[in-house]
Amino acid sequence: MMILVDRLKIAAHLDRLRILGLCAHADLTVRELAEILDLRRQRVARHVRMLARADFVCGNGQRPWSSYHLNAGGKDGGLVQSLVDLLPHDDGYHRRDLERLEAVQDAWSNGTAA
Repeated sequence: MMILVDRLKIAAHLDRLRILGLCAHADLTVRELAEILDLRRQRVARHVRMLARADFVCGNGQRPWSSYHLNAGGKDGGLVQSLVDLLPHDDGYHRRDLERLEAVQDAWSNGTAA
């Protein structure tokens, strides 16, 4: 039971929930997440490490440019997918994050990303 409590505590942070919401839609690097979330890379990297240790996200292992995605098939029986499903789609943060993700992906595909 304490393992579940610990994992829920890790997820119970606004920035980490935002990262989970984005990683449910695309494989993203720390740099890309930082750009979309408008947060410092070091802060995002710390959150991603915590989420990876909790088995909520997994990376492709291509250091230093690992991209991360939701680990919906993890050993927890779908806890992370349940958390993402609970994210309110009309929430200002979530809506804005997805809009920025789309804009950044368009810029990357057009070769105009910063």
